[in-house]
Amino acid sequence: MERAVRRGLERRKAEAVNQIGVDEKAFRKGHRYLTLVNDLEGSRVLYVAVDRKQSSLDGFWPTLTEEQWQGIEIVAMDMWDPYVASVQEHLPEWERKIVLDKFHIAKHLGEAVDRVRRQENQTPRAAGDDRLAGTRYDWLRSAAAMEPADRRELLELRKSGLKTGRA
Repeated sequence: MERAVRRGLERRKAEAVNQIGVDEKAFRKGHRYLTLVNDLEGSRVLYVAVDRKQSSLDGFWPTLTEEQWQGIEIVAMDMWDPYVASVQEHLPEWERKIVLDKFHIAKHLGEAVDRVRRQENQTPRAAGDDRLAGTRYDWLRSAAAMEPADRRELLELRKSGLKTGRA
């Protein structure tokens, strides 16, 4: 297998790579990972490294020619700090090139909304007001996907001006 991979890499031409994707893939038990770099336009794997550390992705950059390296316009990735650090270190204008995947953005947004909902719920609940009880997912849903009665209830909650009492 290693010989076949080596032969394939030797035959590979240095083609332009404009959009790459960086992600980790779990394998085996015990949180063992591989770092994968893909050509998003050419649908091919460009690089594989053991683990999901900054050094795992750092090994990718020297495999590129100067033209390939300069041609990278987009790096799609999750919010894994070691990968972000590697891109920062190796790619000029990195802040304009990183595109964070929507799954992780939506996850962080949902967690932030839920944190605010819980904070907003503390003061009214202590006073016996349970209006926010059971509304966790209502705040995350699209108003267009709600039943009219649910939409009206959420609108009333929004208008109520509930606050945590914190300055």
